[in-house]
Amino acid sequence: MHKNIRQRHKETATVVGSGLVINYPLQIVFLYWLIDVLKIVDPFWVATYSTMFMTVAAYVRVFIVRSIYDKKK
Repeated sequence: MHKNIRQRHKETATVVGSGLVINYPLQIVFLYWLIDVLKIVDPFWVATYSTMFMTVAAYVRVFIVRSIYDKKK
């Protein structure tokens, strides 16, 4: 396997793995905050706010991972 392909697999696994480790607890905290603290219970708004929040979190996470891998090159 070429070095570039191995590097892509490693980076992809890091992005996916960090998504699992970071996003699941973050989603639990955010849903608690939306539902229990702010009392937003309409499924449409819970899903909309949750998706917006998680999109920003994913963007930041992937940007950081890409920055780390770019520094290694």
